[in-house]
Amino acid sequence: MLGLRLVSNAMRFAIWLILASLTVACAPRAAAPAKAPEGATVAAAKPSDWKQVEPAKQKVPVVPEPAGLPSADAACATFVAHPSRTCEPQSNPREALEHTLRVSDVLERDDQLSCLEQTGGLPPGLLRALRAELAPTGCADVLALPYLEPRRPELDRRVEDTLIGLAIAGRLNRLVQRVPALPTPFDKPHFMDFFQSALKPWIVSQASAIRDLSLSGARLSPYAKGIVAVEAGLADMRFVSTVRRVPLPREMQDDAEVRDVYYAALDEALEPRKARGRDAALVGLRELAELGVLHDPRVDRARSLLSEIYSGRRIDALDQLLLPTLPAPPHDTVDQGLAAELPAFYAGILLGEAKPDAALLRALLERGVPPAWLRLEGPASGAELRDLLIRAFIERGQRYFRAQDFADAARLAEGDKPDADRALYAALAAALANGPRDASELLLRGPLLPSGAAQIQKLDALASSKNPHAALAEFDAAYLLSLVPPQNDPKFWDQLSARFARAARSLKAPADKKSAQDLAAAAKDTAKSLRASNAKPTAANAATPSP
Repeated sequence: MLGLRLVSNAMRFAIWLILASLTVACAPRAAAPAKAPEGATVAAAKPSDWKQVEPAKQKVPVVPEPAGLPSADAACATFVAHPSRTCEPQSNPREALEHTLRVSDVLERDDQLSCLEQTGGLPPGLLRALRAELAPTGCADVLALPYLEPRRPELDRRVEDTLIGLAIAGRLNRLVQRVPALPTPFDKPHFMDFFQSALKPWIVSQASAIRDLSLSGARLSPYAKGIVAVEAGLADMRFVSTVRRVPLPREMQDDAEVRDVYYAALDEALEPRKARGRDAALVGLRELAELGVLHDPRVDRARSLLSEIYSGRRIDALDQLLLPTLPAPPHDTVDQGLAAELPAFYAGILLGEAKPDAALLRALLERGVPPAWLRLEGPASGAELRDLLIRAFIERGQRYFRAQDFADAARLAEGDKPDADRALYAALAAALANGPRDASELLLRGPLLPSGAAQIQKLDALASSKNPHAALAEFDAAYLLSLVPPQNDPKFWDQLSARFARAARSLKAPADKKSAQDLAAAAKDTAKSLRASNAKPTAANAATPSP
């Protein structure tokens, strides 16, 4: 017992060190995203206040190089020092950019972008920001910072801030990637020494670096702020998972009491940082959603990590909904090609004067729809353009779990007799318009959605009609019901299995059919498990003899 008490005390001492490390690393916390009170919405930060500062008086924030920041990978140098060659002037820089964006090899594409940057013809700094955007994230500061030093007064404020934000994001991306390794012998005394001499200083330096870099992005313009917030959130959540994976010595791992005490206390110590990372990521996602970003690797990483850490509260749950297949994006004009290939922020700058039409909006749906386009409304916009606007709101609602987007889609779908696509959009939007406000409310509420998030009456009506998308409506209705299941009701799962089976019989696409079949089988298994669980006698009943 004495040995166990000594080991337990050692564990408590290690946990105390971790708590002290995290407390030191997080102070001061004045500018960190505040934790929302119970029942409130996380990430309820006020809109970016960057517009309140006159551009001429705006000071470029220093992008710190904090202690503990790993150097950029050697491969990053290849994005700066391309082989010297003559870059021919382009008579049509936009056309040349559209062609370059189709190059699949990352380094070759950057080489061509660097040539375009030298020959001019596009807004100052935009191509450098785009190069930093498309390069590996950990290389972004290597590309962005040299362009900003010395400061260039001709830069558009949005472009300047984006370069700063990308530089900060690049440095955040390199943090918390490699935890110090415990050298042999891998035993308790060496673990305690390793923690004090190597792991604790690393924890402090990485946590402090995340804080310092995060603060540098707080007053940037919306896109830049979103970039920094997402990367800061990812770094904090990576911090949590990395520290938790530090292995224990065998003698500690094999002792169940010691192991459980260690990990329980460690989780408690890491919870504030986990919440901080969540809040920062959600602030970033909210900024990017407002800018119309739909498909972006940064958003993918944030959603994936949030879903992993908050298991059961998946903000990507709506991705499985089935929508009508859109035609391939057009590339008939330079503007259409740029719209399909450029990230939404850059498309908003380069296509700001373009006349709205359905073909261009279809191309924009590949990456993101700038806010000005989402404000186009009314029958005067034309039926095809209006259907694509509704689709844009539906996709943004899916991506960020935003009820307002579904409400906007439902409102736009009202009026004229709908075609097949609009009928499905309207039914789906009506089903989700009363769901969570956004991903932050979803994470606070818990793993189950409110019952109002699945009002499937219109989907059911469409599923029983002769609409060409009836099978999609059948699947979507069943899938939404699966997100709001009643407790301990095997009949519900029987009915759900039957719904998915009906959808599977009518769906045409092989992948959609298989998805419905798999969900039907899973629902059937759930019903069977619930019945088996309900049939098990309680301990009290088992001990009571039959009359």
